[in-house]
Order: sequence, then structure tokens, then C-alpha cells
Amino acid sequence: MTKATETKTNDPQEPQRRSRRKIVVVVACVAMVATAVALNHDRLWSDVSSTSAQSPEASGVENTAPLVVGVTPSTERIAPLDACQMVCEATDADGDPLSFMWEASQGEIVGEGSTVEWVAPEAEGLFRVSVTVEDGNGGNAEYSTSVRVKQNRAPEFQSMSSIAEWVTPGSSTYMAFSAQDPDGDEVTYEWDANAGELFGQGDSVVWLAPEEAGSYRVAVVARDAYGGEATREIPIGVMLDAAPVLGEFVVEAIGHTLLSFNVGVWDIFRGRSCSIECAVLDGSAPYTYEWTADEGKLTADGAVARWDAPDRKGPATITVAVTDTNGKTTTGSVLMYVETCTCHFD
Repeated sequence: MTKATETKTNDPQEPQRRSRRKIVVVVACVAMVATAVALNHDRLWSDVSSTSAQSPEASGVENTAPLVVGVTPSTERIAPLDACQMVCEATDADGDPLSFMWEASQGEIVGEGSTVEWVAPEAEGLFRVSVTVEDGNGGNAEYSTSVRVKQNRAPEFQSMSSIAEWVTPGSSTYMAFSAQDPDGDEVTYEWDANAGELFGQGDSVVWLAPEEAGSYRVAVVARDAYGGEATREIPIGVMLDAAPVLGEFVVEAIGHTLLSFNVGVWDIFRGRSCSIECAVLDGSAPYTYEWTADEGKLTADGAVARWDAPDRKGPATITVAVTDTNGKTTTGSVLMYVETCTCHFD
């Protein structure tokens, strides 16, 4: 039996052939990658450019901070614990949405955004309200303003002109009042009448009486810019026939010397008393007298009344209506002002 014998022969060139095959494969792979890159060059560059455009830092564009044009309060002065609207006007060159952060040295900020309310503290003084505006990209701007907190005092009437107690139908009469503001605020006047017509403005007007006889009132309101006001009413009669003609009132202090007359107004110290006598110059006696006062205590007996001033400072009006035997009535008034310092009478 013959056995087959396997003979193994060693080829010295076989390792070189294997090396050449590996090189060919590597070269082919590199060529494929280069081809793919070339075919997708435009799309890859577009993606890279798009990504770079979304980054301000990569593109070299710097963020512009917001600009605060100003902060405007609704008023320059408010009373303690009152609210004041604050409006911030700001812009951003980049068009970024803005946020607002408010703070105050005292008081309370109510609301958010560019418009808020500041509630003043109880104390008086000058307080600062500040706002910081941010654009969300690191840019910010700050601004502040001051608002004064002060209790407002209303205007006070100081004088009035000589006003006729009565007029005939369709005639006119001149009226004037003067008021001052304790805080130095500008005073404006508003006139009103329950009949007839008013002409003029400011502290003086002309009243044109109606054609109907009767008793009428003309009112004037003195106001400041912060809500303070004072009101005075002037009684005046319109009569067909002559009514009692009143003379000057006689005003005298009772038990003291703290009483003085100044430009149509009697000044008196608080809590003090005076007598007021109404003099009738012409008319048909006998007369009846009806006295009234809007402040203080009044007691009257015929043509003479006693008035006790209140303890607080301010104006007061004492009025008397005199009616004759024919039923004709004339009204007159005395304007008083109560002072709380004796230095006023030095």
C-alpha cells in the first residue's frame, strides 16, 4: 500500500507580495475619503459658516449696552404713604428685549417692567428711586431720580375786595379774593355761581346778576398743584327795590389785644373772642338779623354778635342777613383769619 506524502515548499517572495497588497488597500481607502470630502465640500463649509454666524464672539460682533433716556415720576412731590408712578424710557441698539430691576432708598416698589409705582415712606424727605436695565447679553445701564416726600398744605385766603351785598337785576359787580400757599406752591382759582354769569379769571372776576330777584351765591376755590384747596362763598342779593344798605362792620377784641386788620381780613389769635356789630345806613326799619359762621362759635343778639375763634389756624367767615320791614334782605360778611403765633401781632 502506497502512502501519499505532502511536501511543503517555502517561497522566498511571498512576504513581499502580501506587503504590496496592503499598500494598495490603504491607497484605495484614502482615495475614497478624498472623493467624499470633495463631493461634500460646499455642504460642510455651509454648516461651519452657519455655526460661526450664530456666535457673536466667533464673528467678532460686540454687544451694545442699553441706553436709559430717563426716569419720569408722575409728580415731583407727594405726601407720605402716597403712591407715585415711575416710568423708565430705555432703548437698545441691538434690538434686544430689556428687563428692568427697580429699587428705592426707602418706600416700596409695586409692579414690574418699565412702569411701576413707588409708595412713599411715612417720613418726609428727599428719596432716590433707581432702575437697572439689562439686555440679557451682559449689557446693562443704570439711572436714578429723586422724589420729595412732604405733607401738602392747602392755600389760605388772605384778603378780599369790597363786594356789594346786593345788586339790581341784570347789573354787575366786581369780586376779588387773594390766597397764598404755605408751601410756596402756585395757586390757581376756579369760580362758580349758582345763577348769573362770571367773566374773568384768576383771583378776580365780574359777576353779571340774573334778571330774577333772589338770594345767590358765588364761590371761589383756590388750589395748589398737589391736591390742596380752600373754598370761599360770597352771598349776594338781587333786588328790584332798594334793600337795607349796610355800612362797615365794627369789630372789637374782647379782653385781649390780639386782633388786627389787614387788607380786608381781620386777624385774631386762636381761642380769643371778638364782637362784631352790623351797621345799617339806610332802609326801612325795623330790621331782623340772621348770623352764621363756618368756623368757631357764634352767639348773636340783633345787630351785635360775639364770635369765639377756634384753636386751629385758618380762615373763617361770619355772615349776617339783614331784612327790613318790607322783606328786603341784604347780606354782609366779615372775613377772619385765625393765627397760632402771637408774633403775628407784634
